[in-house]
Amino acid sequence: MADDFSTKEKKWYQLSRQEVFEKLSTQPEGLSSHEAALRLESFGPNELEGEEKTHLLQILLNQVKNPLIYILLSAAAVTASLGQFKDSIVILAVIVINSIIGSWQEARAEQSIRALKKLSVPRARVFRDGNEIEVDSVSLVPGDIVTLVSGDKVPADLRLVSAKELNVEEAMLTGESLPVSKTTDAIKGDGLTPGDQTNMAFMGTAVLNGRAKGVITATGVHTLLGQIAENVRNVTLAKTPLQESFERFAKRLGLIVLGLCILLFGIGLALGMEKLEIFMTAVAMSVAMIPEGLPVVVTITLAVGVSRMAGHHAIIRKLHAVETLGCTSVVCSDKTGTLTRNEMTVKAIYDGHDDYEVLGSGYEPHGEIRHGSLDAEPVKIKPVSNLEMALRIGLLCNESALVQDNGSFRIK
Repeated sequence: MADDFSTKEKKWYQLSRQEVFEKLSTQPEGLSSHEAALRLESFGPNELEGEEKTHLLQILLNQVKNPLIYILLSAAAVTASLGQFKDSIVILAVIVINSIIGSWQEARAEQSIRALKKLSVPRARVFRDGNEIEVDSVSLVPGDIVTLVSGDKVPADLRLVSAKELNVEEAMLTGESLPVSKTTDAIKGDGLTPGDQTNMAFMGTAVLNGRAKGVITATGVHTLLGQIAENVRNVTLAKTPLQESFERFAKRLGLIVLGLCILLFGIGLALGMEKLEIFMTAVAMSVAMIPEGLPVVVTITLAVGVSRMAGHHAIIRKLHAVETLGCTSVVCSDKTGTLTRNEMTVKAIYDGHDDYEVLGSGYEPHGEIRHGSLDAEPVKIKPVSNLEMALRIGLLCNESALVQDNGSFRIK
């Protein structure tokens, strides 16, 4: 039964293939459909927990969470209570305009970020009831036997039980640009990093070439990728330098205004003025000292920065992050300095006689083939030419397929 074992905290790379089968209560022919259904109910779907959707009302309220806005709201309330409705309307209009601009920009960024979250594997080949079938990857469970071929993305954490010339690209986890050659023998080392666990394949990594079978040891949030996502989700967001500056400014301004009001009251009482007259004068002075236009000016300036960054294909989720990025002087990375999208493409071709340069990047079907150098004219591929044969060989020697999904291209 599904509850008879746990997939947590096991060093699967140290176990032999037979021990893995026994620990996971499975066999080389795979699980039965009934057992898979029980385990799916016990372990849950094989997907990473998505971040809760931020509602528009919440985004709008976040724009008001600013000490300077609090002061403006207080000023609007005081002026309204004194019958100065024109001043109150102006202050509230400033707050509304500031909130609308900030909310609109962050809502756009939120939509763009959610559109980028397409790293999950939609389909996977798995053995059920002794037959190899294709299923939605979300229905995979620990103990399933999965087949991997060139071009696949690993659908869950696997302990490999058979492999033939299998090379996996793990840059998204390790930062290493070179592919890892995988094995199936048990590794007796203790405390190995994921990059050294060569008999394991981890969720989200890409199979460059070869074939393999593996036993799923963890799914969803229990995978290595799921643990990383969970750690990132639990990180406490720090305030940006601009937010800290605004808070300091608002606090100092509030103290100065309060101090001047007390001083004005004292002077007015000493001169024998009416208390109501003193109060009205203090309120007028307080409202005059508050820079109502400052939040709008800052928000518009940041929105312009966000739009310019979007023109360079950089999505900024929070407006204040633009200022933080502008203050950055040093960017630290790991020893490889690798930033990758896990999309490997051909950049050069040799057809046995001539060299060719390939333009274009990623999986988008746009680009050209040029003879010899990038300055040459694009090449027209002639039938039965050496170049056409080289491309045909490359096509026939891999098992991947380029598919379009929601306007973007991916490898299946």
